Amino acid sequence: MNASTITSGMLIFFGSVIVLIFGQQILVPLMFSVLIYFLIRYINKFIDRVPFFRSKIPSRVKNIFSAIIIFAGMGLIGQMIIHNLEFLIKSIPSYQSNLEFVLKSINDSLGIDLVKTISEKMSTLNYTGIVNSVINSLTSFLGNALMIVFYLMFLFIEQSNFKSKIKLLFKGEEHKQIIQILQEIEHSITQYIGLKTVISTITGVACYIVLISFGLKSSLFWAFLIFVLNFIPYIGSFVAVLLPVSFALIQFGEFSTPLMMFLLMASIQVVIGNFIEPKIMGDSLNISPIVALLSLAFWGAIWGITGMLISVPVTVILIIVLAKIPKTKSIAVLLSHDGKI
Repeated sequence: MNASTITSGMLIFFGSVIVLIFGQQILVPLMFSVLIYFLIRYINKFIDRVPFFRSKIPSRVKNIFSAIIIFAGMGLIGQMIIHNLEFLIKSIPSYQSNLEFVLKSINDSLGIDLVKTISEKMSTLNYTGIVNSVINSLTSFLGNALMIVFYLMFLFIEQSNFKSKIKLLFKGEEHKQIIQILQEIEHSITQYIGLKTVISTITGVACYIVLISFGLKSSLFWAFLIFVLNFIPYIGSFVAVLLPVSFALIQFGEFSTPLMMFLLMASIQVVIGNFIEPKIMGDSLNISPIVALLSLAFWGAIWGITGMLISVPVTVILIIVLAKIPKTKSIAVLLSHDGKI
């Protein structure tokens, strides 16, 4: 590898980073629309298992139906999040005595004055700035949701013309190879997005059963957080367990119940993450742990929490694409977990 190749590679990398940073408002909803596109394709595969739907219902109708299911679910989840956040904010003052008891217990055990430290930090908070930040985030999310819908529409419109464009660009055997590669890429990405969503749903439902059995308030909200954070590797699973357990300390004002919740939810994460997920996902999540962590750090630094959520899906998609192209297959091998792609 000569110096000019290395220089060109570095220029392309830094140029891409600059585009990602300054193009965030456009690229983030585009990324989510692509992920939803493949999720719709996954849902359509299940619909097509019924012979009547496969032969009688046009693809356009199935796409619209799947999109309605996804966006209706997102709308219900949005309402649920707002309702639960309002409830949590209102209920915190009623748990003041429990919080004081927990902090006092920690003070006595560790010998540090947490109450004083927290009080000092609370007094310096800019509540107006926090409220404005939350409002701006919600407004931004609404704008992104509308952009995602528009992007999704154009993706499906482009899909109908894409094959004809490929046919014009490539001829004969080359055309067949390109079509085969594209079909393999789409199949692999669709499988990953669909199966990861199913795995995260299973994890969220299992943890919801644990939370509601202990009587934790807003169990559905915490279960949804677990579902979302499950898309973030390693760190996400830990935070997903830690957040509801932390609230349980405040709600119950003692340590035994939160400890039991922690052990049960951690067990669920371990069993699903180390046994069920590898068996279901197979080679579709064949990504090196160090690559996953570097991807998490990279996308998190560029796009924050949003970047962390999409870090692994984007990296897995990148590995899948690189693996299907002969000239870049060696890069995919380096990025993979066991080199088998």
